[in-house]
Amino acid sequence: MKIITYLFTLTFILILLNSCIKEEFNNDAGASITFSTDTIFFDTVFTNVGSTTAYLTIHNPYDDFLKINSIGLGKGSSSQFRLNVNGQSTNLARDLELAPKDSLYVLVEVTVNPNSENAPFVVVDSLVCNINGKSQDVKLRAWGQNAHYIDGRYNGHIQTSTWTAEKPYLIYNSMQIDSLQTLTMEAGTKVYLHKGSYIIAKGQLDIQGTFNDPVVIQGDRLEESYQDIPGQWGNIILADGSGVHKVKWAEIRNGVIGFQIGSQSAPQKPALILENSKIENMDYAGLFALTASIQAKNCLVSNCGFYSMAILAGGAYQFQHCTFANYWRHGQRTEPSVVLSNNFTNANQQLIQYDLIQADFSNCIIYGEKDNELLLSNDEAVPFNYHFENCLLKLENDLDILTENYTDVIVNEDPIFVDTRENNFQLDSLSPAINTGKLSIGESAEFDLNNWSHIIDLLPDLGAYERQE
Repeated sequence: MKIITYLFTLTFILILLNSCIKEEFNNDAGASITFSTDTIFFDTVFTNVGSTTAYLTIHNPYDDFLKINSIGLGKGSSSQFRLNVNGQSTNLARDLELAPKDSLYVLVEVTVNPNSENAPFVVVDSLVCNINGKSQDVKLRAWGQNAHYIDGRYNGHIQTSTWTAEKPYLIYNSMQIDSLQTLTMEAGTKVYLHKGSYIIAKGQLDIQGTFNDPVVIQGDRLEESYQDIPGQWGNIILADGSGVHKVKWAEIRNGVIGFQIGSQSAPQKPALILENSKIENMDYAGLFALTASIQAKNCLVSNCGFYSMAILAGGAYQFQHCTFANYWRHGQRTEPSVVLSNNFTNANQQLIQYDLIQADFSNCIIYGEKDNELLLSNDEAVPFNYHFENCLLKLENDLDILTENYTDVIVNEDPIFVDTRENNFQLDSLSPAINTGKLSIGESAEFDLNNWSHIIDLLPDLGAYERQE
């Protein structure tokens, strides 16, 4: 019993002594913390719009505790940057203890103040840490960009006007081109849409990009990590009764639907003339049409979650030198890249039928990673007119090409794009699509997406790119 009492007393004394031992701090004037990076950089942040969150770690490389006297911003309360230090939102944290070999996290955000600049401008500051009388810092850099702000709650109804390349347009809460009005986008115009925003055209849309200065429409997150994230904004909706829309040299990316055109009911169907444009990385579809009209030349529609193009319930369509390439990398794609149909079942389970008056494809490529990239849905109660001439197609059942709807097509031969993982859908030197197109009299789709002539050698290639040697 005495031995047990002795051991208990000894244990208690050791615990008491250990609790009285103070943490040993490294007070050496030469001691330094280490950072996970020497610079935090934000690429193109719109004024008045907060950035995404960046972070860094501050590490104690020693076997003793370190006391960090302060962590703060070089410009203090006037800084446009914000900090969160180890879970606490503050722009100046004091007297932090950092255990041996341990790290703490610092989160950094920025909201850039507007100024009179049209071109991007730089905002600078630094994260300053003081330890043992010595200062260490991490550089903070952000490119700011002023913009025209369009907010659907206040100024989102657009009358006849012209947008220019002077500075970008940033759309919040969607916008609408009003009926009988025209919105013109000049060469070089850049349009950015916030999450969930749409462009609704009840009037006409006239996009006038050029090879050197295309019109760009995409989400408003410009950080590198967002460059290929789909679904960052909604759709461009070309409403019934809106007339004829003209789009040249446009780049449309990272939304839900590139162009949604027409509906199941109204008699005044819209029309889209689309030339030398790219629609890519859309969460649902690049082109989605209901009993509408599309004329497209030298266009690339690529990497969409369901369809590169869905033509439902009829209409009239012509495609020349277009590439529909679908190598979706954001999940399992279940549908063929291109669908042609003269019928569909709506949300009320009603069968809707309209004449497919015309769906003509010439010198086009329809290809992707699925076994079948072309689906034809024909309700024989209404007309279903389509024709593929000098096209390269990927079909599960190649017996279809024996019908009069196909002329001089290539089936199930890999077009050998330069690099599908890098979204480079130009033709490799061994592609079977080279020199196999049909030369049309007056070749109305002469110049490809590189502004290179399809008919320079009188033997046009298939798709939106002419092979250059």
